[in-house]
Amino acid sequence: MDKEIIQRARQADLAQYLISIGVPLIRNGNRYKHKEHDSLTFTENAYYWNSQQEHGNSIDYLVKHMNMSFVNTVSALNNFSISDYQENNMKVKSHSFDFNKLDLNINTDKIKKYLNKTRFIGYSIINYHITNKLLFQEIKTNNAIFAMYDENNNCVGAEVQGIVASRRFKGIKSNSKYGYGFNVRLTNNGNFDYAMFFESAVDLISYMDYKLNCEKKTLKRCLLVSMAGLKVNVFKHMLTVFEGKLKPVICVDNDDAGKAFIKELEREKVGFMLSQPDNKYKDWNEQIVAIRKSSMPISRLMERGSSLQNVKLSGWEGKIEISEDFNETIEEFKEYM
Repeated sequence: MDKEIIQRARQADLAQYLISIGVPLIRNGNRYKHKEHDSLTFTENAYYWNSQQEHGNSIDYLVKHMNMSFVNTVSALNNFSISDYQENNMKVKSHSFDFNKLDLNINTDKIKKYLNKTRFIGYSIINYHITNKLLFQEIKTNNAIFAMYDENNNCVGAEVQGIVASRRFKGIKSNSKYGYGFNVRLTNNGNFDYAMFFESAVDLISYMDYKLNCEKKTLKRCLLVSMAGLKVNVFKHMLTVFEGKLKPVICVDNDDAGKAFIKELEREKVGFMLSQPDNKYKDWNEQIVAIRKSSMPISRLMERGSSLQNVKLSGWEGKIEISEDFNETIEEFKEYM
């Protein structure tokens, strides 16, 4: 890629671009402040996140915090025209997500193989998502596509998981609607008691597999959401649009980024419960991989999840905590989880 094109993208007006795609920014003098993060500010071509001790240029922010690839970021910033944006009366200049334009394969064997053989997720969970039109396979890339549905069951975006080791990546499809995440609704009557938030779709379905097939829990009346990263806007928006008094449960990774996200919610005085893998595992998928590898005999290990009836848990207890300002008992939570 030409160095001049990359440099132009670095110098692009980041604040105006974010506003054009619906990110909630508030003007504050010569800068902009993020509506949902008081310490996150933007100049024309840079951002400063004081609470995270982080700063960078236009490309840095879109790649790190909007889950855009480097190539797509450079292209989007170079194609963005402030004059076109202003001529449209400051309205959002973006196309709505069109699921029908995705190039999908009827054959899903490659994503099944990846999720089962590499990620050790059981076929029952994989097939559940395919049958319910939550999981698809792209034709050209063979990427796993996790469809995002809004509160009215309209498909408004998609989370992408690459399956080829040499170029594996995670991200979201262009024009996916801001504030939404891939979600699974485990309820019979449309009502939810808990909203559980994960860093990725793979972590989410790994958690489902572990709880439903290993622990034999029901996960009843639960809304499971992938934030495709650590996004407070997805956390807040999903709690808002799905009506009811949802009790949020944070299920993020056991790493520094996950800890920072939890601290950010605590600073904003958000009540939540915390459910994470055992300390020796980074995330829910790493845990289920370890359990399946250690519990299965060699013959079963070769099949990897074709049947989950004899998986042993070796006394795993997990880690469940509760924030001080959340008025809920851990005993009630355990009945669900």
